[in-house]
Amino acid sequence: MKQISIIIPVYNVAKYLEKCINSTYNQELTENEFEIIAVDDESPDDSLQVLNEIKKNHFNIRVISQKNKGLGGARNTGLLNASGEYILFLDADDYYIENSLKEIYTIAKDSSLDILEFGAQGVDISEKIVYETAISNNYTIQSGIHHYNNLKYMNSACNKLYKRSFLEENKLFFVEKIYGEDFEFNTRALYLAKRTMAISNIVAKFLQSEESITRSNDIEKKRKYANDFIDILQRIDSFRLNFENDKSEGHDQFFNERMSILNVDLFYITFKNNFPISEILTLKDILKSKGVFRTNYSISDKKKNLFRMVFLNFNFLFFRTALMLKKTFKI
Repeated sequence: MKQISIIIPVYNVAKYLEKCINSTYNQELTENEFEIIAVDDESPDDSLQVLNEIKKNHFNIRVISQKNKGLGGARNTGLLNASGEYILFLDADDYYIENSLKEIYTIAKDSSLDILEFGAQGVDISEKIVYETAISNNYTIQSGIHHYNNLKYMNSACNKLYKRSFLEENKLFFVEKIYGEDFEFNTRALYLAKRTMAISNIVAKFLQSEESITRSNDIEKKRKYANDFIDILQRIDSFRLNFENDKSEGHDQFFNERMSILNVDLFYITFKNNFPISEILTLKDILKSKGVFRTNYSISDKKKNLFRMVFLNFNFLFFRTALMLKKTFKI
């Protein structure tokens, strides 16, 4: 069995692939110890050709081509074909810091962890650090619920090492063709995980591309983002109902904050991108009708929590007024 399977979804990323994949070889791991599963998700550029060229020099790369299923679908294909004891998800425009993977594997292996969370840096195209996120619980093993409730958590699936048997036993896969799939996936994974740990090691660098959905100015993509958030809220609420008799400590806090974060993010997106107030109110009505409108619970992001208290929780009329002012003065 390989120690680690690194799953890389590939779609329109030819210019990043060589740097991304090379970073997996600048590690204290031999090719016998890890595998790369690159999933060509019907990429329209020459990503597949680039992959096949790289593959000529490495025997531990598997290239799988499939009809387009989105990021979540590509990761699922990787999971179904993985043989490693632990799983890493790596986006093709991101890369690993040299000699960082062996240590996180050893920590996870020695502690028999379900999930190990590690640090990461956001970088721009010139590799300038835009942000850094790293948390640590001093090598304490705890449940996923307590991990989330007690630490400043990052929702990405790409700054975590997952035990493959844990994912398989709990049938943990990504929802396909939605935005925000990491949030939904990690909600289930954390809730079910019994052994987690957070370490401050900076392992990955995430490219902050203007092409990403969170930075795109495409209003239709933003509308899909908003609608997908409603779908995710329903999925999380449905998952919660499976455990509604769970009275363990932290259960309510976990789900209350997860649901509140998504609500706040949804309305923050609409506000930031100048959605018509009629459309925003319709989204609010949809959330209420589906029983997933939750804005009463405090969230850890201070800026968004203030937005929640002022515009969502105190008086929604302020939301309307602020949106009008924002449009008028082009703030």
